[in-house]
Amino acid sequence: MDKLNRDEIITRVRNHEGLEEADLTQVDLSGAEVSSGDFARAKLTGALLKGANLERANLHEADLSGADLRGANLRNAYLVGANLKGANLEGANLEGAFFSGAYLGGANFRQADLRGARLGVVKFGIPHPLGHVCTFAGANLEGAFFGATDLRGVDLRGANLKGAFLYEAGLRGVIAAPDTFKNAVTRAEAY
Repeated sequence: MDKLNRDEIITRVRNHEGLEEADLTQVDLSGAEVSSGDFARAKLTGALLKGANLERANLHEADLSGADLRGANLRNAYLVGANLKGANLEGANLEGAFFSGAYLGGANFRQADLRGARLGVVKFGIPHPLGHVCTFAGANLEGAFFGATDLRGVDLRGANLKGAFLYEAGLRGVIAAPDTFKNAVTRAEAY
């Protein structure tokens, strides 16, 4: 398939045509209306998706490494198995998003809205020798669910974890203030 341009991508989404496995490397969809689009296994490495509407989008196993998703709407997006290594999701709306099995190493979720998001068994890590950690600093994680996930090295400073379920999550080595977990569901020995 030839490389699609912005207008072709938007038209395909509007016509409910899938973009499964499409090479959309460094595509500029800033501010685009692509809600409910099917981007399963698409290569969106370095894509510019700032302010894009990806509500209910299927991003199953999509490669979003290094993508700019600042301020994007990913409400109820399906990101199972997605690669978000080094992606910038600052200020994004990820309410109700489903991240099970996703790789979030070095991703920036500062000030993002992740209320009710499901982060079951997500993977974190240091993506490169410079050591950028995944950050949820100042993010709203109210009611979010973290499955059996090791949060070591993840920055949760200033995050709202009211009602967040972290009972199965490993919290030792997390970057957070001592009272960060006071309104979350955790195991006392977890941090």
